[in-house]
Amino acid sequence: MPSKKTASPASEPLTESIKPVDAFNVGSRLRALRQAKGMLIDEVAQKVGVSKSFISRFERDTVQASVATLLRVCEAIGIKPGELFEPPSTKFVAAGQGAPISLGGEGMREYLICGAGNEHMMALYSVIEPGGGSGTEPYSIKAAADLVHVQSGCLQMRVAEETYLLRAGDTLTFAPTDPHTWVNPSKDEVCTALWVIVPPPA
Repeated sequence: MPSKKTASPASEPLTESIKPVDAFNVGSRLRALRQAKGMLIDEVAQKVGVSKSFISRFERDTVQASVATLLRVCEAIGIKPGELFEPPSTKFVAAGQGAPISLGGEGMREYLICGAGNEHMMALYSVIEPGGGSGTEPYSIKAAADLVHVQSGCLQMRVAEETYLLRAGDTLTFAPTDPHTWVNPSKDEVCTALWVIVPPPA
């Protein structure tokens, strides 16, 4: 079982960070969806609670948002997070063949490993660098259940008022509607984790 310890107060929420060069370019897709709905950058920025400059840079893929901020951008535009990504074209996804995606956060790479035709769950594989994670601002998603299984390294999960430290082999199932954050607390070890969200976020 994951060990529990007292949750510390949340720090200032992450709103932007320099985007890794190998990160998935989610901004250009958001821009296309925004334009398709006839929305202006000013309108989206006001709804999300960030500056027009941030949205402009985010759409150009020059900065990266926290998970919480990306979800607010999707809500402002009126899309589901899953609409940003295309699943692998086959039901069998070989090792290393997941579709690169970005659901926000910093210091990590994520891959969609749930194959085409599956509308009942979303499965993700995350490679989280030391200090990387969702950002300090808690977020929630509209789904029934979320499961995270740590394959290597460690992952600190804060769900509502509880904090869990997951190590290799540990699994945590929680309600994704509860505010949560997560981070790789290690200073030198990469964390790899498998996430399963049921159903895909609305």
